[in-house]
Amino acid sequence: MAITGKTRVVGVWGYPVAHSLSPVMQNAALAKLGLDWVYVPFTVDPGTIRSAVDSVRSLGLVGVNVTVPLKELIGPLLDEIDPTAAGINSVNTIVNNDGTLRGYSTDGEGLLWDLQDKGAMPSPASSVLVLGAGGAARAIVYAFVKQGFTVSISNRTIVRAQRLAADLDVDARVIEWSSGSLSAAARRAALVVNTTTLGMHDSGIEDLAIFEPDCITTGQTLYDIVYAPPETAMMKIARGGGAKAFNGLGMLVRQGALSLKLWTGLDLSEMPVEAMEIALAEYLP
Repeated sequence: MAITGKTRVVGVWGYPVAHSLSPVMQNAALAKLGLDWVYVPFTVDPGTIRSAVDSVRSLGLVGVNVTVPLKELIGPLLDEIDPTAAGINSVNTIVNNDGTLRGYSTDGEGLLWDLQDKGAMPSPASSVLVLGAGGAARAIVYAFVKQGFTVSISNRTIVRAQRLAADLDVDARVIEWSSGSLSAAARRAALVVNTTTLGMHDSGIEDLAIFEPDCITTGQTLYDIVYAPPETAMMKIARGGGAKAFNGLGMLVRQGALSLKLWTGLDLSEMPVEAMEIALAEYLP
């Protein structure tokens, strides 16, 4: 890649951000599209976020992605905010339109797109159980409620789950974080989405005892938004019970492709999703 005085810049903000896979897949996408753009990571301390937003205008950046812990801090600093991002109070994409900065959230739509591509989208009005109450959970709960699904939320700290439902102003059931309650909710769900680090590392596998045996089984789907390791302990348990199980790499790619669509103005069908997936497959161990 040759960087010249004409090269335009997009990137990702986070704190920390060195672990982000977005530069790998986005630079592959930009190359596939033949754009003289480069995608770079920026470490942005939450305390400097206002000056970082100003820099998008002053440096003429095309836009940026925003990751933890900045997603919920950005909105009030922008000129405009998309209704979905406003609804969940979370921004993961900023678009610079001649100095006017508009915020979007592509997380929820990215998950729905990946489920559709995998043939794993539940039928309308099915029950969905979301584990966790952080930024990703906010986007996912909102996306499913707006699609007409019956959504339940469970979090170790029940107050956070209650606050999430109240903040989003959605009709979502809050489930107590206990073995009987969680397992019953999981059995009812066509889809269980894990947005927590539950069972992410072998050292935490005992945490999965919160679920009773075979509460996620044949005819159900588990989607774990974690993608490292590629098969989490929770995915292994779901597959052992006969359920379908997927990690979050497809969601990562598709929320990134949706961001790229916003920056370029190209049609969604032109987004080089396959090139992004190949780049990640070659990069990851």
